[in-house]
This record gives sequence, structure tokens and C-alpha cells, in this order.
Amino acid sequence: MNCTDHTQDYSDFSHRLIFLLFTVPTFFVGSTLNGAALYMICCHMKQRTKPFIYIVNLVISDILLLFILPFKVYAFYVEHWTMEKAFCRFLESLCFVNTYTSILVITLICVDRYVAVMYPFKARANLSPRTIAGICAVIWIVVCLCTIQIYANNQSDSCFYALSVEVLDLAFVAPLEALFLICALTMLFCALRIIHTLKARTSENQDRWTDKCIKILLSNMFTFLICFTPYHTLLLLYTLTVNKFLSASYCVLLRSVTHYALYLSNVNSCLDAIYYFYAIKELRRTKQIPDKKIQMDVYDTSVGSTTLQQNSQIH
Repeated sequence: MNCTDHTQDYSDFSHRLIFLLFTVPTFFVGSTLNGAALYMICCHMKQRTKPFIYIVNLVISDILLLFILPFKVYAFYVEHWTMEKAFCRFLESLCFVNTYTSILVITLICVDRYVAVMYPFKARANLSPRTIAGICAVIWIVVCLCTIQIYANNQSDSCFYALSVEVLDLAFVAPLEALFLICALTMLFCALRIIHTLKARTSENQDRWTDKCIKILLSNMFTFLICFTPYHTLLLLYTLTVNKFLSASYCVLLRSVTHYALYLSNVNSCLDAIYYFYAIKELRRTKQIPDKKIQMDVYDTSVGSTTLQQNSQIH
């Protein structure tokens, strides 16, 4: 069996059904939520704080993905891409831009919260909004440069549905897998340390805030792992098959389930938007805290990572 032969799967009814069940709701729900989130941050968040920077970066990343989805639906139902091939490669590149920009920005958010909780004075000195904006800009530049590999080398006749052997080379896929693993382990470590520290610092007056923070941290960590772990696991297996490290008899199955996992990862664009609103709500609420004896840092991010820290007493 030839791993580069993708034509036999186009008539798979179950695949078409799963594709539509994931893609259509993701597009409409994600467009609505991200559009509303973009309106909220533009009209109601006047200060360019770190949460504002994080939310803007993830909203832009999610909007890029949502822009691609209608073309993906079109490509899925035609056997041969009728538009310009260069446009197809550009759209395929944007899929990777969205995935890895989101992964890196979400990881940066978690690391930022870890530093803020564990080393609050260093965080204020070193992780200013301007610094965070610079790091996010570097993330975008690096990810876009890396996707040139996809734009330049993908020679497949099937837009979106299949990548050519040149793209599925281990020299390209292995660094992506390593990056994901590093980000996942970093998030896991930071989240567990944040939760442990908050539990240790909690007073009776802060119980409800800390409980809410811990629930959101755990929810975001699991969302990250559920959305991206299946895709990266299956992408690695499929790449090994294409490169003949595994039997070619697994090609059809692995190609299909890898696409299913990719459809699942796209749902992250909807889940992110749910957390945007929680972040904006909590940030606005902190401005109305009447107790001036305690300075509280209730800091939400675009993936809902809310942390609560008692920083200092004002005498």
C-alpha cells in the first residue's frame, strides 16, 4: 500500500460526517465568540495590560483558523483543488501558524503566572507588558518562518487532506513534537506548583477565590492536553508510517484518525473564547474591590488561567 495515495478516502461517509460535526459548529461558535471577544477587548479594555496582550494574540490566532475552515470544507468535497495551488499552500501554512502560536502563547501565559506567584518582585521587574508583547512578536515571527517548509515543499494534489512526503519528513515533524512535549510538561509543572502555592497561602477570606482559580487552572491544563495531545501523538505515528518506520498497512487508518484529532484540536478556538470572557469579567471586577488594605492581583488570561496572590499590606 502506498502512503502517498490519498484518493481512496474521499468517499468515506463516516469521515465526512465526523468532519462536518466538528468543523461546522467550530466555525459558527468560534466566529461568534471570538468576534464578541475582539469587540470586548477593543471597547472595554483601555489599558494595554498583559491579559490584554495575551487575549489579542490568541484571538488573532483563532480568527486565522476560523478564516481557513470554509476553504477546508470546500477542499474536502472536491477531488482536485480548483483555486491557485499557492493559495492552498498558504492556507495550509496558516493551520500550523494557528496551532503552534496558540501552544506557545498559552505556555507563556502559564509561565508568566508561575513567575508572578513564585517570584512576584522579579515578575514586576522583568515581565512587563512591553516585554510580553515583544516575546509574542518573536513567537509569531519564528512560527511563520518555520511554516515556510510547508508552503515551499508541499506538492500534494489534495489541499488540506494530505501533506506530501517532503513535509512529513522526520527532520520537520520531530522538532514540532519536541516543542509540544516541552510546552505540555512546562504547563503541567507550572500549574501544579501554582496550585500548591495558592493552597498554602490561602486564608479564610480567599477560599472562594483560590478554589475558583484552581478549577480554572486545571480546566485549562486539561483543555490544552485534550485538544493538542491526540493530534501530536497521531501525527508522529503517521509520520513514522510515511517514512517506513511502521508498516504501510496502517497508512489509511492513521491518516484518518490524525484528521479526527486535528478537528478536535480546532475546537480549542471555541474553548479559548469562553475563557476570554471570564478573564475580562474578572479584570473589570478587580477595579471595584473596596478593601484597600490588601492589594490583590487577580490575573486572568485568555485561556482562563486566574491566579490570586496577596502581594503586600498598604499602611
